Amino acid sequence: MANVDNGVIQFTCEHCKISLTVDDFLAGVSAPCPSCGKSTKAPDQRVKGGAADVFSGLKPQKKMIRPPVGQRLEQDRDWDTGQPRKRPPQVVSETQREREEVAVVTKILVLGVIVLLGVLAAAYYANQAFNS
Repeated sequence: MANVDNGVIQFTCEHCKISLTVDDFLAGVSAPCPSCGKSTKAPDQRVKGGAADVFSGLKPQKKMIRPPVGQRLEQDRDWDTGQPRKRPPQVVSETQREREEVAVVTKILVLGVIVLLGVLAAAYYANQAFNS
């Protein structure tokens, strides 16, 4: 007897009676048993109900609209807990990170030069006004 649950099939080898677990996409596939080495077949429980059962539980898809600012889309939430999904950190290459750092340093230097020129111009005009 096979038990299909959460994407896995649990069944017993018909030769040595050991309990086996395989992913459900291997349903109906024959392979050697890891214990006895004889060919055993994972039961195919997916086709018993027929195609009508596969589509009977489907709901019509809602039209996708943009959520208000600050709200998360349903796909950004974990299905089981309803909590916001934790996103994996974005992988950035070292070259890209170095380019971003150079861009920031360049912006700071340009801003510093502009401020310095402003201070020098103000000092020049103040000196001209004082000497006149």
